Amino acid sequence: MKPILIIDPGHGGKDPGGGSNRYWIEKDMNLQISLYQYNRFKKLNIPVSITRQEDLTLTNDKRTKIVRKSGATYCISNHINAGGGDGAEIIYSIYSDGKMAKNIAYRLEKKGQNVRRVFTRTLPTNSRKDYYFMIRETGNVITNIIEYGFADSLRDDVEQVRENWNNYAEAVVQGFCEFSGFRYLAPRKIDYVVNKYKRDEPESDNKTWFIGKRVESRVDGLRFYNRPSWKDDALVNVVNKGIGFPKILAKIEVDDGYQFKVENSSGIIFYITANEKYIRVI
Repeated sequence: MKPILIIDPGHGGKDPGGGSNRYWIEKDMNLQISLYQYNRFKKLNIPVSITRQEDLTLTNDKRTKIVRKSGATYCISNHINAGGGDGAEIIYSIYSDGKMAKNIAYRLEKKGQNVRRVFTRTLPTNSRKDYYFMIRETGNVITNIIEYGFADSLRDDVEQVRENWNNYAEAVVQGFCEFSGFRYLAPRKIDYVVNKYKRDEPESDNKTWFIGKRVESRVDGLRFYNRPSWKDDALVNVVNKGIGFPKILAKIEVDDGYQFKVENSSGIIFYITANEKYIRVI
């Protein structure tokens, strides 16, 4: 079945994105938001596709070709902004009526994020063409670019995105459903997590369910290590709440506890606690 919607996590691989700060790298936050939405749409039985499900480098041509060839009617391209502003921005084509963008903006506002603007932009050299390649080069696919906030905001965007990114991701799901006529059901509390897997069986029956998943900290100042150890001489640094590693490789017993062996977006191996009091797997 052809997808109705394709989701595009902006940037990736060698391109970290400009909307990065000390709390997140834009490409990782884009992927986190996109995987949440991808799984929510699947749960709602909405045919959906995605341009990448991992930290993958996509050229502009490759990315837009994936969208064009997907057969989808709509595309959502997820981003985090930069430039010192504050609030979400939704960009739509000069050839669109903007209804999808405005509906998403409304739902983002209902979730507590202020919307800076909903707009179109043309090429300075040709007013008949869209400025942004993701809108201009995706053919007949109706593409909206969503900037969830500013990574360098002097106001509250950084805290809001860190704490509420999943609420904003859900707002887009609801806004799209309402716009496109699909039935929307709010997530049950047990489902209100981002993941790229469906975990139906209890952990005791599937002891490797976490392999390949993302791990992020529930607290500020969580330590991670360069080898399986809790000692200071193995300490590398700390991560703050909402930040983590994109891939879990293994779970290892260390003294009286457990650590996850993890890999960062550059392929470097580290070790972090597997205690669910301090981390969550998503």
